Amino acid sequence: MKELFRKGLLVGLGVAEFTRETLAKAIDELEKRGEVTRAEAKKIMDSFARTFKKRQKDLESAVGKGFASIFGKMHIATEDRVKELERKIRNLEKKLKQK
Repeated sequence: MKELFRKGLLVGLGVAEFTRETLAKAIDELEKRGEVTRAEAKKIMDSFARTFKKRQKDLESAVGKGFASIFGKMHIATEDRVKELERKIRNLEKKLKQK
């Protein structure tokens, strides 16, 4: 399941990089033809980068929540849950040693 998620994420990042490269080439072509200035081209690329970063964070959050829900329904412990339980066990062991 984890491997499938990783592969899906890599495909998504590859598509995003392809899109960025395609956009950069198109903007370079428009700049060469004089249809946009260097400043306008930079603004377009900066805007794309900001939008991409926001969507990437949104996607990561949504996917994380989705996997947490799936793991919860399947009764599979997440790394955070395991760490929490380990911490509780250590605390209980300390209490037992004190008695």
